[in-house]
Amino acid sequence: MCPKEDPKALSCGHSFCSGCIDQMLEHKTGCPVCGKIVGTLTGDQPKNGRMDVKTMKFDLAGYEGHGSIVITYDFPAGRQESNHPSPGAWYSRMMRIAYLPNTAEGRTVCRMLQLAFKRRLVFTISQSRTTGTEGLTWNDIHHKTNSKPGGQFGYPDPVYLSRVKEELAAKGITEADLPPE
Repeated sequence: MCPKEDPKALSCGHSFCSGCIDQMLEHKTGCPVCGKIVGTLTGDQPKNGRMDVKTMKFDLAGYEGHGSIVITYDFPAGRQESNHPSPGAWYSRMMRIAYLPNTAEGRTVCRMLQLAFKRRLVFTISQSRTTGTEGLTWNDIHHKTNSKPGGQFGYPDPVYLSRVKEELAAKGITEADLPPE
């Protein structure tokens, strides 16, 4: 709105006054014009969880002949931290199993999910849309939790992997962020 003092360009190419954009980025990690994540976004997922990945021989519908990737997320019960809705309150143990096809794209999505987990972005503590109770919930990164055909949580779903990549990109994780294999 005013002439830029000490202009600073973000990775998206938009430019702002250094003082103004630095102050804004203390509260929000995205460009105010395009919303692209600036820097590294870290979530509030509890630190005590595990993500285990293994490959299996069974196929997922629509990906016959490839086998599958099985992801197990496991969080023991714990207390909410200061950045959660009810600091000090207990949350229950939670275990979830998710499935990806063992294709090149499925393996890439798995690596992206591992990075998201490391950055604490896969889960959060909030009110569940299905049960209405407060606890560990998915954090807007959809997972296929049914290895059998049918329904929104199973395969086949020809756009699922590209949709998950979009959801991860919204959290600042793209294929370009992955370390070399």
